[in-house]
Amino acid sequence: MKPTYLAILIAALMMASITTYGQSCTQRLNDAEDDYEAGRLSAIPDKIERCLESEQFSKEEAVRARRLLTLVYIFTDQEAKAEGALINLLKEDPEHRLNPQVDPAELFFLYDQFRTAPIFRIAFRAGINSSSPNIIERYGTFNLHTHSNFHNGKDREGNDSYVVEGDSSSNDYNSLSGLGFGFQGEILFESHLGKGVELGIGPQLRLSQYNTDSYVNQPDLNSSLTNQQLNIRLPVLFRYTLNYDNRDQKWLPYVFLGGAFDYLLTAKYTEANRAGGTAYSISSSDLIASNQVNQYNYSFFGGVGTKMRVGTHFLTFELRYDMSQLNYINGENRYQNDESTFDLAFVEPDLSLNFLSVTLGYTLSVYQPKKLTK
Repeated sequence: MKPTYLAILIAALMMASITTYGQSCTQRLNDAEDDYEAGRLSAIPDKIERCLESEQFSKEEAVRARRLLTLVYIFTDQEAKAEGALINLLKEDPEHRLNPQVDPAELFFLYDQFRTAPIFRIAFRAGINSSSPNIIERYGTFNLHTHSNFHNGKDREGNDSYVVEGDSSSNDYNSLSGLGFGFQGEILFESHLGKGVELGIGPQLRLSQYNTDSYVNQPDLNSSLTNQQLNIRLPVLFRYTLNYDNRDQKWLPYVFLGGAFDYLLTAKYTEANRAGGTAYSISSSDLIASNQVNQYNYSFFGGVGTKMRVGTHFLTFELRYDMSQLNYINGENRYQNDESTFDLAFVEPDLSLNFLSVTLGYTLSVYQPKKLTK
């Protein structure tokens, strides 16, 4: 026989042996359950423990087997083994639910002595954000009573264009840019405090940007800039989840409030151009190195979301609004950037940054079953 055929034959025999053993374990479990119903308890562990150790049971069979071992040790007064068997059952099926129609009171009594809820959860989230500059005080290289800056396509009244009274050109001054979009990702460690209230804390990395358009004194003399920021943040939140303890509820809506410490890692103009007259362009400008912005800030936020139960874990969808509390711009050095002030005819106003974000996430539940201390 050729070596290739011999190898195929050996593999087929091994697969057949494994399949037969698996079928044998299923039969052993069925026999053990029959023995339990008949009150023959002493031989049950020997029938199924080897199959558990060799992992020959399916997931459903392993849960049945570990529950059966727990019952056997309870009714043979082997307390330590019963506790160990229950811990193994909870590791196999972390949110194993007892059925009052089937499970005896003794199992309920033992079950209630153990921690069965997750010790914490880890949420991984990513999404998009849109910044909204909140103007604290206006500054410019032009007559502020005549001209307005556009931020993300809107002026201070929320319009995308304006007309200057008495302007002989009779032209509209239109916004040149739209919304500024960014991305963010975070890891959140969550702990249940009780009654559906959770505490969450973890790092977030947020890339954001906003667009600014300004006119100096005529429609064809304008500047357009994109200000981009990269922040590392430490949010802390409190969340209330409706029907938190209802394991039959697939969708769990929630609301949350919190605050965050924000540290600015990078800030720059990714685009900065002036049109009309002599044109200028800045490909990149480090605003931290030139001390144009403040690196420390803090913010408050709130939002709504929903969890979709996936086994013992969750998929999440969330809508959040962040409000920075401090001035993003360092006003003391506002006019010290010659490229911006003279070449682009632009200076930043005092402003704080607000953000609307949408995120998707996945939350892992971490279990560590143990007997509760009295």
